[in-house]
Amino acid sequence: MITLVDFGHENHVALEGALDRLGYTHCRAADPDRAAPAGPVVLAGAGPLAQACVDLKARGWWRELPHLVAEGRPLLGVNLGLHLLAEGSEECPKGAGLGLVPGIVRRLGPGARTPHWGWTQVQACRPHPMLPDWRGGWLFFAHSYALEPCTETLAVAVHGRPFSAMECRGRTVGLQARLERSGAPGLDLLARFLEAMGAEPEPGRGN
Repeated sequence: MITLVDFGHENHVALEGALDRLGYTHCRAADPDRAAPAGPVVLAGAGPLAQACVDLKARGWWRELPHLVAEGRPLLGVNLGLHLLAEGSEECPKGAGLGLVPGIVRRLGPGARTPHWGWTQVQACRPHPMLPDWRGGWLFFAHSYALEPCTETLAVAVHGRPFSAMECRGRTVGLQARLERSGAPGLDLLARFLEAMGAEPEPGRGN
C-alpha cells in the first residue's frame, strides 16, 4: 500500500484520484504510526517551505523519513516534497532540508515570471533503471523555486534557467512537476516510478 504523508500542506484529492485511476491502494498518514507497514511513501505538498518544515517536525515525520530511507523504504517527493528532500533552500535560508537528495533549492530566474505555472517540456539527461526508456515529455508545473541540476538529476526543464525536474538518489525520488495534473503523461510517469519502487496495482481497481 502507498502511504501519503498528510501534514496539512496539500489537498491530496487530485493525487488520490490519480492513484485510484492507476489501481493503487493508498492511505493518508498524519503521523508515522498511521503509515502502511510497507510500500512507497509519498511526500507531496504546496505552500511555504518554512511552515512545512515546522509541521513535519510536529507530526514526527521529519525524524522518521530519514529512518525509513535508511531501511530501504522507497520515498517519492512531489513539488514542495522535492524541496523538503533537498539539502536546503533560499526560501528558508536559516533552516536545513532533509538532505535525502543533494543540492540547494533556488528561486527561478533571472527574469523569469514567477510562479512558473503551466506546461513545460522536460528532457531526460541521463538513463536510470527507474526510467529505462523515458526520454522526456510535457508536464505541468506550479512553483517559484526549484532545485539546481546536479549529478543526481534525471531530467531538466527550463524557466529562466535550467532546473532539476527529477532527482534520484537510491530509492528516493523527487519530482518538481505536478504529475496528478499532467494528464496521461503524468499518470504514465507516476506509474513508472511506483512500479520501479515495488508497488503493484490491485487487479480490477483502476480505470
